[in-house]
Order: sequence, then C-alpha cells, then structure tokens
Amino acid sequence: MASILITGASGFVGENLARRLRAEGHELTLAFHSTPPRARGDRCLQFDLSRPGDFTRAAADLRADLVVHTAALIGPDLCERNPDLARAVNAEGTREVGRWAASRQARLIYFSTDLVYDGESPPYTEESPPGPLNVYAGTKLQGEEEVRSNCSDWVVLRLALSYGPVRGHRGEWTWSMRKDLAEGKNLTLFTDQIRTPAYAGDTVEAVCRFVRNRCRGTFNLGGSESISRYDFGLQFARVFGLPIGRLLPVSMAEIPSGAPRPRDCSLDTEKLRRETGLRTCNVREGLLRQLAEEQTALDALQPGAGAWRVP
Repeated sequence: MASILITGASGFVGENLARRLRAEGHELTLAFHSTPPRARGDRCLQFDLSRPGDFTRAAADLRADLVVHTAALIGPDLCERNPDLARAVNAEGTREVGRWAASRQARLIYFSTDLVYDGESPPYTEESPPGPLNVYAGTKLQGEEEVRSNCSDWVVLRLALSYGPVRGHRGEWTWSMRKDLAEGKNLTLFTDQIRTPAYAGDTVEAVCRFVRNRCRGTFNLGGSESISRYDFGLQFARVFGLPIGRLLPVSMAEIPSGAPRPRDCSLDTEKLRRETGLRTCNVREGLLRQLAEEQTALDALQPGAGAWRVP
C-alpha cells in the first residue's frame, strides 16, 4: 500500500478520493486550508497555499509516495475578481507542492480543468492547443506548467464539470439544483454551454488506476456524453423525480457573468481509455449511480427510511 497525501481533502473531489483510497488500505494524509475534512485519514495538515513556504513548513516531516493535488482557488468569477490570489494558489502554490513532491521522489497527480480549452473547436484531445478564456483557467494552466517543470513523475488530469454524491463540505452543484427545485424555485440553465460531465466515481477510479500503474502525462477526464447545462438539468430532474417545468432554458448572452466562459469544452477521453482501460459513463448512468449511492448511504444511517429526499 502507498503513503498518499491529498491536498484539498475537504472539497468534493478530495473527499471522494479520500474515502475510496482509505477503503483500499492506503496510508492517508489529508491536507486542508480552513475546513477540516470529514473523511478519515491517518493524519491531517493545515496550510495556506497563498502564503509562500506555508505548505513546505507544514509538510516538513512528512513522507509520501504519491501526492494528489486537488487544492485550488476555484470558480471563474471568484478568480476573475481576485487574480493575484488565484495566481498565488493555483500557479505558485502548485509550484511549491510540485517541488516538495520532487524532493521526496513522490509521484504527483495534479487536477487541472477542461476550461483550459477555448471552447471553439471541440472535442478536445490532449494534443489540442489550450486557450484559456479566464483567470481561473489561465492559472490552472500555469499550474500544469509548474508540474511539468518541477516534477519527473507526474500526471495532469484535465477534469470536466463534476457531479456525484454529496461528500465535501462545500457540497456539490447538483445538491443546490435539487434543493432549489424541491423548494419550488425556478432554475435558469444554459442551452449553449456544453461540457462532458464527469461522474465522481469515474474520477476516483481513474486516480486509483494511476496509483496502480506508472503511465504519465496529460489526460482528459470527462464523461462519455457531451451535453448542455439545460439538458443535464432535464436528465437530473427526471432521475431524481423533480419538476422539469421549473427548469428555464437561457443562453449565455442573456445572463452575462463576471468571467468569460467557453462555449463547448467537450473532451475526447480516448487516451485515458487506451492507457488505463477506464470507460467513463454517460450522464444518465452517472445520475443513476449517484441516486443509488445516496440511497445506500441513507439506508446505512436510517434503516427503512424509504426513498431519498431533500432534507
């Protein structure tokens, strides 16, 4: 079993990873910024990536075979308003984590984003030239470059929009959708913003396969289906038994945002399938898996509680 450090272990991806990797028997160090993770680990580290040297000091006595770096300042609008902070965390902080991993001869798996592509020429392979449209995507791309420059054993995962069972303290975006719909609110969803949504279980499985094998490089990680935000919402409402009529289709031009968004960041994941054997699921398959996992979790807490519902 490996000794693994997960940064951003309180977040959605980080906590899902921690639960799976612990179940596989790995020794886990869970690192966080402000909110302690709910997943169980062997130890925890707290640090602030925006403060140079803080991570290095916190991890001074730590050894690791693998670092899974999910920590980031996320959210295009937030990063657009705070470009210096975004650069400090996503680029310079990643440089520090990468150099620390290299000093321990540890492998580094870095989570980037599908938003590094400009959205004009989908589907994107790993060989497609990046063209980030906003500060968030630009600083995540800088983070990729820091990983390649400072590490000899690395994997970059360009992760698509993600969904799955609620794990992290910040929750997960479909939780907000179902809560609003259950409360009788209308939701406006884009018809012209297209992604290849990644189910959390597939993301975790991809990392586990990179733990077991030694392939390196940059990989796209998304689901098998390109779909708009609106069409995703329709499938989500059907699977979870929520009112479809409250989903309102809009275009991106109708609701301007603080940071520009690409139109279509659909990912080609053939390289991931070829090198790891993983075939990612489509949206309906992922949503059904999410519903089943949440129901299993509810049954474990409240046997005989019946169907899952928004509390």
